[in-house]
Amino acid sequence: MKRKLVDLSQEIYTGAPVWPGHPETKVTVVATHEETLKSGRFEDDYSYTAEKIEMSTHGTTHVDSISHIDPASDAPSIDELPLDWFYTGAICLDLSDIPPKTYYTVEMIKAALEKDGLDIREGDTVLLYSGHYGRTWGSAAYLTDYSGLNRESAEFIYGQGAINIGQDAPSHDCSLTKGYPAHQVCREMQTLNIENLGDLGPVAGRRFRFIGFPLKIRKGSGSPIRAVAVLEDD
Repeated sequence: MKRKLVDLSQEIYTGAPVWPGHPETKVTVVATHEETLKSGRFEDDYSYTAEKIEMSTHGTTHVDSISHIDPASDAPSIDELPLDWFYTGAICLDLSDIPPKTYYTVEMIKAALEKDGLDIREGDTVLLYSGHYGRTWGSAAYLTDYSGLNRESAEFIYGQGAINIGQDAPSHDCSLTKGYPAHQVCREMQTLNIENLGDLGPVAGRRFRFIGFPLKIRKGSGSPIRAVAVLEDD
């Protein structure tokens, strides 16, 4: 059996797009090889380089914890969630023919499932390939022009057993919303969502294994992840 790993993540770099109101992402070099070599602290020409990262726990490709959207005192933070929620079976629905700033309906979700012969299984991660990342990355439209789930379609996907939904956009809600129905469903059903995925084209219309472990941030409301699809072919 042949196995292929597909990186579904966005890069972390200074100036990466962030949700309005979140702090800017900054990657700063704090030690260079030249500086450490000249420091006199080491022998035999040993040196190193290192960086400092400043970013929101909801910066670039990340997963929300339940505590991010649920104000209850016992809502699980990112370090309290089961690891097997981040190592799951997965599918990616091809919704790339749907125009920007559209609410995905249950009918659209069912049509995408039928088109590629996919089904949603208990514990799955369901990714939504809108093509938004490919169309708008590097422009202001990335933060404003994406489609997303309405309440009924979010309830349908999570209701089929999905534990996590992610999209190649800043949210799995539509950019037009002010009430965030898909996030509201996450709170009600105690499920997860991944935001700011990269290019999902290589996995669109496919079933695969998904890996997206968060950092172990004490009481964190979310965490950056390295989102990876594992494709297996006989």
